Amino acid sequence: MKNNKTENKVIPARIRQARISRGLSLSDLADLVGVTKQAISQYELGSSEPSEAIMFKIMDILNYPIVFFQKPIDSRYNNYSSTVTYFRSKKTTRIKSKEAAEEKLKIFSEIDDFLRQFINFPDVDFPSIEYEKYNDELSLSDIEEIALKLRKHWDLGLYPIEDLTSLVQEKGVVVSKAYLGNKKIDAFSKWFNNIPYIFLGSDKESAVRSRFDIAHELGHLLMHMHVSEKDFNNKEKYDRLEEEANKFAAAFLLPAESFSREVYSSSINHLIMLKKKWKVAMSCMINRCSDLNLLSENQITYLKNQMTKYQYWRKEPLDDTLKAEKPFAHKQAINLLLDNLILTVNDIVQKIACYPEEIEQYCFLDNGTLKMKTPDNIISLKKINKMG
Repeated sequence: MKNNKTENKVIPARIRQARISRGLSLSDLADLVGVTKQAISQYELGSSEPSEAIMFKIMDILNYPIVFFQKPIDSRYNNYSSTVTYFRSKKTTRIKSKEAAEEKLKIFSEIDDFLRQFINFPDVDFPSIEYEKYNDELSLSDIEEIALKLRKHWDLGLYPIEDLTSLVQEKGVVVSKAYLGNKKIDAFSKWFNNIPYIFLGSDKESAVRSRFDIAHELGHLLMHMHVSEKDFNNKEKYDRLEEEANKFAAAFLLPAESFSREVYSSSINHLIMLKKKWKVAMSCMINRCSDLNLLSENQITYLKNQMTKYQYWRKEPLDDTLKAEKPFAHKQAINLLLDNLILTVNDIVQKIACYPEEIEQYCFLDNGTLKMKTPDNIISLKKINKMG
């Protein structure tokens, strides 16, 4: 395709990346564009080029600007080390949604790489874990030990964590949100180029549920670095890994020693009081009380029945009151670059090569932060009419 009278080649792999990131199959895109599935496949393989009219249709359907499709893929990405992607998702989640999440992560990692040219983000600060001392299947005591080791490494003591999102960012974790159009994916995480990434589901507005998701993903990043794709795709092993991450999240957010001292009642009102202090869901605290044998089986059953009676499994008290945490690192980085005139809005949008609204979503920017500026030498039609 021609752009400003210069020949700018469309990168075939970018068409594939854009398609997958929007959760579309080859057939889906072909039907929307009005060509055959084979034609789309050929565009993605580079064995044939789309016409200008077809390319404009693809851009419009996939909602990426032409510069995205012309942006070279850094050769480093072929050699980047990574772990499996840990999905906290319902079992019925479609493969297409998971593949879309993977591509979203890769696109966001390019945004992160771009910003790191100008901004020094915190180094990754995770404790070393002696994996060889643990069996393939972690026991509850193993998980408790690892959770306490992380708390000690981060100098947290045994107190409630005020802002978990800010904490993990300060320790080098990159946090964003995934807008996948699929509420079945709660969150996912991955080590990519030695950087830990956590993506939160876009539908999670509950502060406590979002905090649990982050703690859950921390568990994967810390405990399951060496898990293979084959193991993660094995249903039995996947369920065990998910349960281990859940146990880690509870142990990290609610340390056994300090939390145990505060549980002295099996009333719902007592749980609500504890939720306000620890910023952890009542459902999680019930499970934690069960794991630590802080309440009898009858008391646990009573609390679960109360949760059902008041319909608290879906929405708990304080869910509308506790303030949701928001990632700030990339928002701060972009605002610093703009405020100090290191880059313009146009520079950022052109280099990242996504539409402004999507960059704002990835980086938690205020709406309109990256609104493109109209060049001074362009006069709008309204001004011409007024002048006439």
